Amino acid sequence: MALLARQPFRDAGARMTRHASVRGLFGGGPAGGRFMMPGFWNAPPQVIPHFREEKDFLPLEKFTIDCSEYEPDIAPSPELEERMQDMYKTVGAVRLTNTRLKDVTAMNNYGRVIVKSPMKYEGGANPREGIAPNVYEVGAPSDSWLHYHHEMAYNQHSMENLAFCSIKAPLGKGDTYISENISVTDELLKTELGRKLKDLGVIYIRCLTDSEAYKGEGWRHGQAVYNHWQLSFNVNTTEEAEVAAAECGLSTEWVQDPLMAESKRYLKTTFRTSAFEYCPASERNVLFSSIADHNMWFDTWQGVDSVPPEKRPLQMTFGDGSPFTVDELRLWTSLYARGGTRVQWQKGDIVAFCNRRFAHGRPAFDLRPWEERQVGVLLGQKFQRVGAVEGAW
Repeated sequence: MALLARQPFRDAGARMTRHASVRGLFGGGPAGGRFMMPGFWNAPPQVIPHFREEKDFLPLEKFTIDCSEYEPDIAPSPELEERMQDMYKTVGAVRLTNTRLKDVTAMNNYGRVIVKSPMKYEGGANPREGIAPNVYEVGAPSDSWLHYHHEMAYNQHSMENLAFCSIKAPLGKGDTYISENISVTDELLKTELGRKLKDLGVIYIRCLTDSEAYKGEGWRHGQAVYNHWQLSFNVNTTEEAEVAAAECGLSTEWVQDPLMAESKRYLKTTFRTSAFEYCPASERNVLFSSIADHNMWFDTWQGVDSVPPEKRPLQMTFGDGSPFTVDELRLWTSLYARGGTRVQWQKGDIVAFCNRRFAHGRPAFDLRPWEERQVGVLLGQKFQRVGAVEGAW
């Protein structure tokens, strides 16, 4: 089923008013465009994503089908379905535009041409609360950067592909970017960073808070909280969380919450794996890791951005435990941008792409009080990660 990604409206004026109120309470002043609270981290972001260079790496026409010639229906015609499958096989991505579709069920049926046997979102990083069975919210604020990433690279299982369906789309806001991963991989492997990632792999550390300690509140309420283990794994007890984490290939440790000393049910999960993944469609290893799983993911995430980087709920290192330098993170981000292509949304558009051949992300955006962005997300069939395969470089 579709996952509904609803973005509540936000505007710059409202945020400025809220920040001004906080400054008045704590006596802080502006710092790097943010309010300052004593004892909290407020440094400006060190890595600023650009998502693409001057023009799209992959021309839109190579993966776009104009549906003006097809009558909108509850499901695509056999001819359109065949065109979609052929394009996906060749390029790894399909974009349908001018569909005139308004019904979410119909959009879901079109997306299912590519995204077959959709998986349930379990063990995921983002705090996606359920709206209905297998239907979730986006799990990220609109005014945060979503760095390029491959979905669920931090687990032993990931998904073959995914699709976005545009239900509500203000012009030029909240556009998605996809990055062609073969070219990114080739460029990365020419660098010292690429060689280190190939030799050492990566370690993903995710720390999940206890919902009971925070009375269920998270980032929506301005808390310095990312996700609770109860929500991430859809469980109620610590025993169930350990079992669910193990099924995702994660080791677990219960530690003290660094921001709430009285909470001892702070779940630290660790996963060491290759920074690359074998792609059957391309018959080679491709990059499957990004800055999105580093603590810098939260540099623009209101609430969590106030937490010192070393205490943030996401951490990532090389496989030997050594940290990434800022220059390495900037290079990593810039290489993804070189392969970037902008997908501007219209209502009814559908974009499906391979999770290994493409990374995806989006810049922050502001909505006016009368604007709303709503995107349905379909997560493809689950696959077990194998990492890099010898001789497939």
